[in-house]
Amino acid sequence: MVGIEGIDAVGKNTQSLLLSKWFGKKGAKTTRMSFPDYDTSIGREIKSFLSGRRTYPAELQHLLFAANRWEKSEEIRLRLEAGEIIIVNRYTESNLAYGMANGLDAAWLANLEKGLPRADLVIVLDAPPKSLSSRRPGSRKDAYERSSSLQRTAQKAYRELARKRGWKLVDAERPIKEVQAAVLKTIREAILVDRGTTI
Repeated sequence: MVGIEGIDAVGKNTQSLLLSKWFGKKGAKTTRMSFPDYDTSIGREIKSFLSGRRTYPAELQHLLFAANRWEKSEEIRLRLEAGEIIIVNRYTESNLAYGMANGLDAAWLANLEKGLPRADLVIVLDAPPKSLSSRRPGSRKDAYERSSSLQRTAQKAYRELARKRGWKLVDAERPIKEVQAAVLKTIREAILVDRGTTI
């Protein structure tokens, strides 16, 4: 499982899609997933507070983010057992980064998702929020996206966690094709180390 992480509007969905197509051309069976998954009951509750219809303390928000992944945990396990490569646009790592940005304890956040299938490789698309403001119109932004201070703090948290946990940082300020090339280079290096083979 490959996790594509980073702050809002940094290009996670685009790179997840491109990576899925690349694996498909290699003959690998690939599934793309994204969190929050707004199609579940908990996902709909998450959407309600991100859109401003409900107000919850930070602890409850991050409990819901974690629960949303637990809703999909069995599906994830079954797909992995079937040999599929899952490319996930935000996973447990996002709860750590954004939770820390919201002032919550990292150990408490990690414990919420202890026992979920873990990503084999985490790629963090890294770019300062100010460089991403033109990528998504204001009318399409949720509560987290509208907070420039939260985005800046989350970016710092991602960088700190990447150093501590071995996540791979990719400069995402560049054009899409250059970012994709860097992502694929990271993928190839990870597969070479893990399997002693190239792809």
